[in-house]
Amino acid sequence: MDMETTRRDLLKGFLAVPVLGTLLAALSPFMRFLKPTIKPLNYMQGPDLPKSVKPVIFDLSLFTKPFDAQAFNFIQVNKEYTAIGTQIRDIPGFAIKLPSGDFAVYSRICPHLGCVFNFVPNPDDVAKGYNYRPDGPVFACPCHLSVFDIQKEGKVVSGPAPRPPRKFVYKVENNQLVITDLETGGVA
Repeated sequence: MDMETTRRDLLKGFLAVPVLGTLLAALSPFMRFLKPTIKPLNYMQGPDLPKSVKPVIFDLSLFTKPFDAQAFNFIQVNKEYTAIGTQIRDIPGFAIKLPSGDFAVYSRICPHLGCVFNFVPNPDDVAKGYNYRPDGPVFACPCHLSVFDIQKEGKVVSGPAPRPPRKFVYKVENNQLVITDLETGGVA
């Protein structure tokens, strides 16, 4: 009886080798299916984040008083799962000097459905066209009338937008405003 058990265990072991081998062989292609840009057997690789092509730089002399605004286009490269390999996006943005001396630097793409919104410095213009009277300058989307309060971190104060627009990462150095990156997320 001892001999049969040993033979049975030996046969189970021999059968387990091809089954485990097949599972291990299928693991790498399955992981590459889930994340196409992953290198073989490099499962701890970080996410494919967009990269900026070059920073946008403004001289601080362009922002002499509160609510001085500068429009800009930020160029970003994204990984693409085609033969081309990358996609270049041109993201419109606004840099605005706040009364506190800080800056509000936001993407101009509305988080509702991706329309490009405007900087509206005059509250009377917003009251006429957007059915909302703000306390000061705001961002306002002409497509579905979303209004964002610049002085409250881009808070949605009117309209269907689900959240504030995406912020740009920036720093002030050498008398310049340097915009280096866009916060990650869905609709830019």
